[in-house]
Amino acid sequence: MSTTTSSSPKIVAVVGATGNQGGSVVKSLYQTGKYKIRALTRSAQSDAAIALKAKYSEIELVEVTSDHVDSLRKAFKGADIVFGVTRNYHDYDSASATNDTNGEIEHGKAIVDAAIAENVRTLVYSGIDSIKQLSNGKYTGALNCENKYEISQYLVSKSDQIQGLLVYCGYYMENYVHMSRLSPEDNNTVEFISPFDPTELVPLVDTTNDMGAVVAHILETPEKYQGKPVEVSSGFYEIQEMVKAFTQVTGKPARYVKVPFDFTGVDYLTQMFKGFSEFGYFSERTEFVEHHRKAGIKFTTPVEFWKARNWNGPTQ
Repeated sequence: MSTTTSSSPKIVAVVGATGNQGGSVVKSLYQTGKYKIRALTRSAQSDAAIALKAKYSEIELVEVTSDHVDSLRKAFKGADIVFGVTRNYHDYDSASATNDTNGEIEHGKAIVDAAIAENVRTLVYSGIDSIKQLSNGKYTGALNCENKYEISQYLVSKSDQIQGLLVYCGYYMENYVHMSRLSPEDNNTVEFISPFDPTELVPLVDTTNDMGAVVAHILETPEKYQGKPVEVSSGFYEIQEMVKAFTQVTGKPARYVKVPFDFTGVDYLTQMFKGFSEFGYFSERTEFVEHHRKAGIKFTTPVEFWKARNWNGPTQ
C-alpha cells in the first residue's frame, strides 16, 4: 500500500478530472482540505484543464495520453486513492453487439490493474447496475451499463488486493438540457423530451456537484462501503419535476413530451431506457435515501440546478 503517513494529506488521483464526475470529485475533495489532488487529463493545455488549475491552484495536473496500464501506473504512482471513471462512448449502434467494441472494459480493468500494481489503497469506481441482470435477461444490449457493471465486478473480485468502492450515478439532471427543443407550435415553449411516463419516478442527480459530495463522504469510512454500490442521488422525483422547476426559475413556458423508447435511434440507449422503465432505476432500491439524509449529504434540488445553470432554453 501507499506509504503516505497519517499526518500528511492523502494523495488522490482523479481520472477524467475535467469531466462532470471527475470535476465534481476534485471540487469536493479539494474543499475538505484533507487531500492532495492529482488531476488526470488528456491534455494539460486544454481549456478545461487550464480552467481547473486556475480554480484550484494547488492541484497537480498530470497528462495521461493512453488508457493502457503502463501509462496509468505512472499517473497513480504514490497515490493513496484513485477515483476512476470510464468514458461514455457512442458507437454502440448494433443490436447484435455483444462485446467491448470500444475498449471501455479494457480501460476500466487497466485502471484497476494499474492501481493494484502501484499499491493504491482505495479505488472508487463510477459504475452502474446491469440492465441484463435487472431485466432477468430480457435486455442484453445496454452495453454502456453492462461494461461498467463488468468493470465494477472486476474491482470487487480484487478485494484481497485493493479496497474497492462503487458509486452508481442517478439520472443526470444535465440530460434535460440536451433533451430539449423549442415547440414547433409557438417557437417559444420549451419541450423536454424523454421516453418515460411524466409521473415515473427517477433518482435525479446533478453530477457536477453531487458525485463529489458522495465520494467525499464514503472516503471518511471506506471500510463500511467496500464492494457495496452507493447510489448518487437524494431520492426519487417524478420525471416531469425538472420541467416544473425550469418554469419556476425562468418564467418560461415548458412542457414534458413523452417520446418512443427508440427516439435516439441508438439500440443500446433504447434497451437502457426500457430496462430502467420496466424494472426501476437502481432496481427500485430506496435505502440510500435515508442513509444520505442521516449522513447530511447536501444534494442539488431541481430548482437549485436551474438557478445555477442560468439557462433559459434552446435557441432553436
